[in-house]
Parts: sequence; C-alpha cells; structure tokens
Amino acid sequence: MKRIVASISLILLILILSLVLPSRSQSYVLHGYHLIDLMLKELGRVKALQVVQKSTIEDTTTLEEPTSVNETVSYLIPGSYRSEFTSAAGDHIHVLSGGRYLQILNQRIVSQAETNLDRYKDIFLYNSREEFKNLLIRLGMAPDISSLGRYQGSLVYVLGAQYPDESVPQLWLDKNTFRPVRWLLRPASNTNINTSDSLEVRYLGWRKSDSFWYPYHVEIYQGNRRVRKIQVAKLQVNPQLSQQSFDITYLKSIYLMGDPLKPAQTDSSEKGEVQK
Repeated sequence: MKRIVASISLILLILILSLVLPSRSQSYVLHGYHLIDLMLKELGRVKALQVVQKSTIEDTTTLEEPTSVNETVSYLIPGSYRSEFTSAAGDHIHVLSGGRYLQILNQRIVSQAETNLDRYKDIFLYNSREEFKNLLIRLGMAPDISSLGRYQGSLVYVLGAQYPDESVPQLWLDKNTFRPVRWLLRPASNTNINTSDSLEVRYLGWRKSDSFWYPYHVEIYQGNRRVRKIQVAKLQVNPQLSQQSFDITYLKSIYLMGDPLKPAQTDSSEKGEVQK
C-alpha cells in the first residue's frame, strides 16, 4: 500500500513540475515586445548622434575595385537621419525624416525612394518600443514573434521569426547583451519601401560612448557577397544639430528635382541596391 501511495505521489509531483516549470526549449524565449524594450534599454536613450565613418562599396560585379568615401551621419531622434559624403560623382546628401526621404546629388534631388543599403541605421532611430515596433511592421517583420537560435557559436534571440527559418525579415539579438548582431532584410509585400533585394546586415565591434552603445564595424551582404563595409572613426552623443537640415519640406524648397546632366534613375526597379 505504501508503495502505491509513493508511486501516486511521485506521478503527481512530476505532473505538477511539468505544469509549473517551462520546457528547456521555451525557458529562454522572451516575448518580442519585451526583447525590443531590453534592446533599447541596453543601447541607451539619446536625443541625437553624429558619426564620422569610412564607407566602402565592395560589389565587384558592378565596380572594378572597392570605392571608399568619408561619410558624416547624423541622427535626430526619433525618426530623422542625414548622411553627407563626396564621391567621384559629386556631393551627396541623404535625408530621412517623418517617413519621407530625399537623395540629393550636386544640389539636385535625384530620388525620393529609400533603399535597403542604408537601412542598417534604422535600429538607432527610435527610443520607444511603440515606434520601433511600428518600424519593424512597416518593413514586413512580425515583432510579436521570437525564438531562440545560435549564431557563430553563441545563443541569440531571433525577433520576427521561428529559428532556423530565414525566409522572412528578422533581427537577431545577442542573448546576453540584447545588442543586435544580425538583421535579415527580406522582400515584404506590405511595405511601400523598395525591398527588391534581400540583404543581411552584421553589427560588429560594439563600443560604449557616453552611456550609448554603437557598432564601430558594420558589414552588409547580398547573398554570400559582402557589398558594403562601414568603419566608424568618431561618435558624438547628443551633439547640437540643426532641425532645418532634416526638414524635408524645406530641402525640397531649396533643391530642384533631377539633373539633366546626370539623369540617374536611382529608384528604378531594374537596378539593384548596390548599383543605386
């Protein structure tokens, strides 16, 4: 009789533990929205950033050799970004603000369509979960989905997909630091942004400056081919930035559309991200 009671007690204990304790496969998986909160908290909340970096285009299918430029990137948070650099083609200005975008070449507006090649910067544009979640949704991601995966021998949280499925847009976060390590940009039907090419962004060389974390080395791949490399030389946290330099309406009032001497159709669907 005692053996029967002991057996029943053991079975009940196992059932109770199975209900109370999560399985090993689920024990480390946090909800996607909670992961966004942890990521933003880890990176640090700031009002503005300015980054001086060397940007190298390495796509050997369209270029004879890598082309490098010294680029100054400014963030006005939330939601505004400006890039300035000079190349063989002339002076470039790229501005994103309020969901609107301008690409200016030699003081002429040549495009109003953003490409994925500059999307690496999007994770720094917002301080709140709601704004960041809405960004991911616009890019075709499902931020309420999360899973546990492995990347280069380390555990990661996969935001937006069930690991190991890589067919949909997703952001990978280091399991211990919650800092992004990999972003897979995939074509999405529910976005107006040109996503004709799939790209992979890898965030490397994270450094902390004035309580803010930023990757000093970023690589962008198209398939197995690296097409762009970014190396940060200097980062300034909360610099004084002119609101007017991010004002799309103002910029459209001082720059003319198009350039008859440089008829670049940068928003053509027939060209890839790197060619643009």
